[in-house]
Amino acid sequence: MKKLLTSLTLLLVATFSFAQAVNDSVMLGAQYANQVWYSLANDKQGTSAKNNWDIAFEINSITSSILLNSANGNTLWVYPKSDITGWSTIDTTGITTWPKLYNSDLAWEMGAFNVNIDPFDAADLGWGVYNTSNHQVVGDSLYVIKLSNGAYKKLWIEKLANSTYTFKYGNLDNTAEETKTIAKADFTGKNFGYFSIQNGTQVNREPLAANWDLTFTQYTAFVPVAYTVSGVLTNKTTGTVKVYPVNDPSTYKDYASQTFGSTINTLGWGWKTYNMTLGAYVIEDSTVYFIKDGNDDVWKLIFTGFASSNGKFVFSKEKLTSSVGINAPVKNNFFTLYPNPASAGAVSIVMDMAADATVNIMDMGGKVLNTQTLQGNGLSTHALNTQGLANGLYMVQVAMGNQVFTQKLAINQ
Repeated sequence: MKKLLTSLTLLLVATFSFAQAVNDSVMLGAQYANQVWYSLANDKQGTSAKNNWDIAFEINSITSSILLNSANGNTLWVYPKSDITGWSTIDTTGITTWPKLYNSDLAWEMGAFNVNIDPFDAADLGWGVYNTSNHQVVGDSLYVIKLSNGAYKKLWIEKLANSTYTFKYGNLDNTAEETKTIAKADFTGKNFGYFSIQNGTQVNREPLAANWDLTFTQYTAFVPVAYTVSGVLTNKTTGTVKVYPVNDPSTYKDYASQTFGSTINTLGWGWKTYNMTLGAYVIEDSTVYFIKDGNDDVWKLIFTGFASSNGKFVFSKEKLTSSVGINAPVKNNFFTLYPNPASAGAVSIVMDMAADATVNIMDMGGKVLNTQTLQGNGLSTHALNTQGLANGLYMVQVAMGNQVFTQKLAINQ
């Protein structure tokens, strides 16, 4: 019986490991006019004009992230001269010196409206504060937004209550003020609900979150300053890892020894560089990406070409495993940090461990500051190494087997 099971296992692994690679491409159009959502299993799932929205509201998460369409030329500032009581007296003198706000390219949960978060207030979401009594988020910040058409608007995200965002905007001279809402129920199953301030309308532009793995688009990256790039971001439920250097990318399939992460820009834009001599983009060689989709199937992706004239991404994809009984990940691993924010002394990490884990503490730019290894022993408590960390906001990343979990940690000693 053991021999029969072993043979069956080898047959299944061989079947999935040597699936045929498929060549495919995604085109954004001239001047990267569109955004495309893509499923590794089912190909293109949707296309929408990149300039048909200005702000977007998170639908299916407690982080209440709000995005800015900076790739369309919009610019956002938090108003530094007053709280919400200054709505009628907005003064933009000195606006060129105000810090501009951008979406993080590491996580969908950190939009431009969230980056001014108070790291020492667990209830603060950046644009507003969570009320534990009525479970509403109340907006406490004013913003100035410069739209792609050159118009300046004042903007206030007033609240999130009963699964509905309420916000208002208007001209700086207090004319043409509008109050609008985005109801989560209107975007059920989506990651975000979109809104065009220029047109005053909701935009239902992305496919169901369960139906896509990658989105090909323009977005703001930090290289190291903010810069608009054309690249690939991954869905919230998609795990990714980049392997470099690889002697023969066409045959390399060792995903099992890799650690998959949830950072959305792992594929990103850096796999291509423009060669001035050739007058064309050159693709990074010796590179393989492994992607675990929402069904926990593992794919291999290799970029093979890029054309800027029509925004064409060319790549090969290959399904390496099926989610049916092969390398299925443990779903219930978790960790908790306390105290958080940490005001003094040690920080404890409580984990339900099925295996040994590597813990990294990173700054918000993704630089690893401290690393430690914890032994797996079921539900257990460990001391987190915070030595040498200054006051501020950090990311704690736990890698266990092929899974990666991340939480924020605030230190205020």
